[in-house]
Amino acid sequence: MRYKSLTAAAVISTLFVADTAAAQDGGIWASRPRARRTVQESVPASALPGLVPGLPVRNQSGKQIGRVSKIVTASDGSIRKVIAISAAGNFLNLSPTSLSIADGVVTTESE
Repeated sequence: MRYKSLTAAAVISTLFVADTAAAQDGGIWASRPRARRTVQESVPASALPGLVPGLPVRNQSGKQIGRVSKIVTASDGSIRKVIAISAAGNFLNLSPTSLSIADGVVTTESE
């Protein structure tokens, strides 16, 4: 019984020391991911005429990688981001500068 209590005390003290060490220099807040402010490239809506949700999205080799789910626009109407969803249900954030449209198919250079 004494062995168990000593082992428990050793484990607790080890965790306390580790927590104290992690708390220095900002602790968990220092290791927390921070939002990055990046300049998002946008294109005028006229650069991608006919872009609507539901269009198929293909990569450069012609393989379908998903369908357009949402088009994010800025206050001036320019397209900031295109969100596509794959057949597996994964969301793909596509830069509008990497997109082109032909015959109702969106092609991306980035995937």
